[in-house]
Amino acid sequence: MVKEDNFTQSETDVLIIGAGPAGLMAAYWMARYGVNARIIDKRDTKVFQGHADGLRARTLELFDSMGFQHRVIQEGTISTVVNIWVPSTQGELVRQASINISRTDESPFYNTCLTQGRIERFIIDSIREHSDLDVEYSVIAETLDYDEELSNDPNSYPITVQVQALGEDDTKVEARCEAAGNEVTRDNLLPDDWADIVPRKKSRKTQVETIKAKYLIGCDGAHSWTRKQLKIPVEGSTTDHVWGVIDVVPLSDFPDVRRLSVVNSATGTILVVPRERSLVRFYVPVQTCEAGAADRFDRSKITPDLIRARVQAIFAPFTFDFKECSWWTVYQVGQRISAQSTKDNRIFLAGDAVHTHSPKMGLGMNMSLQDGFNVGWKIALAVAGILKPEVLETYALERHPLAEMLLEFDRNWSPMFNDRKPEGVDTKASDMALIAERFEDFADGWKVFYPPSSLVRKAEDNVEFAFARHMIPGERVRPVKLRNQADGTPLWTTRLLESDGRFRILVLAGDIRNPMQRQRIETLNRALAEQTGSSISPLGRYMEIPGQFKNPVDVLTVHASPWKEVEFFDFPEILRPFDPVKGWAYDMIWCDDACISDRYCDGKAYEKWGVDQVLGALVVVRPDQYIGWVAD
Repeated sequence: MVKEDNFTQSETDVLIIGAGPAGLMAAYWMARYGVNARIIDKRDTKVFQGHADGLRARTLELFDSMGFQHRVIQEGTISTVVNIWVPSTQGELVRQASINISRTDESPFYNTCLTQGRIERFIIDSIREHSDLDVEYSVIAETLDYDEELSNDPNSYPITVQVQALGEDDTKVEARCEAAGNEVTRDNLLPDDWADIVPRKKSRKTQVETIKAKYLIGCDGAHSWTRKQLKIPVEGSTTDHVWGVIDVVPLSDFPDVRRLSVVNSATGTILVVPRERSLVRFYVPVQTCEAGAADRFDRSKITPDLIRARVQAIFAPFTFDFKECSWWTVYQVGQRISAQSTKDNRIFLAGDAVHTHSPKMGLGMNMSLQDGFNVGWKIALAVAGILKPEVLETYALERHPLAEMLLEFDRNWSPMFNDRKPEGVDTKASDMALIAERFEDFADGWKVFYPPSSLVRKAEDNVEFAFARHMIPGERVRPVKLRNQADGTPLWTTRLLESDGRFRILVLAGDIRNPMQRQRIETLNRALAEQTGSSISPLGRYMEIPGQFKNPVDVLTVHASPWKEVEFFDFPEILRPFDPVKGWAYDMIWCDDACISDRYCDGKAYEKWGVDQVLGALVVVRPDQYIGWVAD
């Protein structure tokens, strides 16, 4: 680092611009791998209230792998059904249907509502737990230069970003609250957020710094500065609907005010979302602009009182009022996507910098979090020298098509929440059920459709699927609960497959009481352990990462024999390695057998995975819990 008065020059392996959901998820991986990284944000503090609030089951599975899912469960509000309200023949609102939106057969987690500020809190805490990396607030990126001639040299710093760390008297600092009246105080925050209310102490003068980086991740929102610097166009449009969003403690006799509901009345449509700490969020259409004029509506005319009046009119004859408002804002419905999300595998866009859409489907924060998760582990492993830089091509290959799918769905179905319905579409319960049916697998993350690549080897003619019919390369490992062979403790695979950066070889050993199967395990043991001639074992070809772990490939064994009929030491030592300080690796051998003390540990993992209980299978799992390869 070179410093002269208020001008500084420095180098970093990874620079992340934007400390929202996508940026923090990417930063998490830098922290786990000890990567030399920085994350900057033009805001003066983190988010505290409002903003995104819906969490899908797949996102919660990732949180479990990161170790803080219990905090989400403790604070969040779970929704398992959505209620549909429509006018009766007499004109009064009636509950027409309750649609189940939970899938206990697919995941142990449910759709949950919790403000973005708390999610940011949990990720920041996790980053601090694993490293000294922290968000640098009140830092604005001013210029971006990219030297394409250096892009092929993995050790070069082709990216130069000039930033300003704003001083005490600088007027460029953004306000913490976007809408009037969104006051942040200790009274409406939990204690672990109190220290972040007051911006960190700044120097008197604005500091100018030039940062040279190997990689840049732009997570700086729908109006992304990074995207604009790269001159990447945005495709799509903004519709003519303007919505208000308000988080309040409701005073209402509406029966489902604490249940996820869609209310379609003669005067408009409301989405009711129950929140934490007695709050309820209301999505309310407040204005319809003339075609082509949606970008010129006057936000100053939309106030909490106007939103209140709209809710009262739509809820009638039920009453509605509030005294306590936590947060509110106004937005326009639109579906837009950037033409590309990468530049030469050196500069990446993630989250809202790539895609924007209606928030009423509850996917915005989820898509952003999963974008950051995907690009983060890949860049971190590339910087560490574990992955070849060419692997970074898989980020756009995997995530960009999902963004396109989301926008297409939102474009077709979000009008059902508007006052103007598309031709031929009605808001009957059957329509809402159709939405749930078509959207569920994709929205909740059961299917992501990652295509073949250097990180996903698809089956040829479905030959490999015969060994593990439901372990599909390019899809997530379906969560199951297993018993630890050493002590019998049950654990979900979402926690077992910890997001620490390692690939896993899952040895689904089958029934090892079978002499032939035991012999096959011994043969596998030799293949994993030996190095003969030019052949290097899968566990011996990768470098150690100092301060992290000796090998980026871990081996976990899951057998299908009865727990009481097998011993830990029945397995080859390479599957239960010995450490002279920590002893045997008791956390490496697991059993698919029922546990009478835990009804979720039902001994049906092999069945859910579609794996033969005698012969088993081999599965390679990526650091993000997605399957890369399957065989016998």
